[in-house]
Amino acid sequence: MTVLVLLNASAGTIQSADYDVEAFVRNGFQARGLEAEVRMASGGQIAEMAHSFVTAKSPGNKPKTLVVGGGDGTLGSAASAVVGTDVVLGVLPLGTLNHFARDLGLSNDLGAAMDTIAADHVEQVDVAEVNGQVFLNNSSIGIYPFLVAERTAEQKRLGLGKLAALGPALVRTLKASSWKRVRISIGNERSQKTLCVFVGNNFYDLRALGHRGSLTSDELCVYVVKPQSWLGLALLPFKAALGLIDPAHDVELFRVQTLEIKSRRRHLRIAMDGETIEAIPPLRYRIRPNALRVLAPVRLAGRPSASVPPAI
Repeated sequence: MTVLVLLNASAGTIQSADYDVEAFVRNGFQARGLEAEVRMASGGQIAEMAHSFVTAKSPGNKPKTLVVGGGDGTLGSAASAVVGTDVVLGVLPLGTLNHFARDLGLSNDLGAAMDTIAADHVEQVDVAEVNGQVFLNNSSIGIYPFLVAERTAEQKRLGLGKLAALGPALVRTLKASSWKRVRISIGNERSQKTLCVFVGNNFYDLRALGHRGSLTSDELCVYVVKPQSWLGLALLPFKAALGLIDPAHDVELFRVQTLEIKSRRRHLRIAMDGETIEAIPPLRYRIRPNALRVLAPVRLAGRPSASVPPAI
């Protein structure tokens, strides 16, 4: 098969590695009998390179595999090119959090991830989209996209990791006046104001550190944050991180296949897989069942093993 490997040069693991990740990946695939073209690229280039690879003809009509190394945002941008095609996506978990890789059942160990790709076991999983843009994990509107933007700014300003930057980012977000509560409509009857709406690709158990037990259940998981005091709002991200969200008092849950969110505002800032963009309402979400072909461990729902030092 034809294999292209795209590595995000700014991915968290690559930035902190004390070895040559590009050479390690190239040698690792050769040791596993795969001739792969390995390219290091910026995050902004990967979506374009993925699209070019997917649309190009393969010599002899060989099956094509696109392997992407990076975090969830990088994987999401590449998946947008792959979804709905015969190209298979392979995942190298090189980001900071690696939510999609974890829920796919992959270990954070790079050698184990290459073993999975070489085994060539293909699963078809669901993706979600909003106004035609694909995401693998989740999308949010309301206060959360502003928190993500502030967290990114704090990472750059202070040189912190994502988790360490969360506290100061939350303080700056709560002080800002650029975000407001949003009014949403779910279906034709429900209309309410909320601080945040979370839309997940498949069901997220907020009391299990945000894990998904399945990537093939053909549904969107929608959490609407209930009215909160400022203290409650400040504690909410930390409660979510620790699995302490109270479904009865903190959020309202909907499990649907499509969702429309309306707003009187001309633009809404939304977060998708940890990145923020501007979108024009109404926001139309839908689930796309079995739309992505991905290389995964045989037990798709299995939990990843503990990370070990990388080895070819």
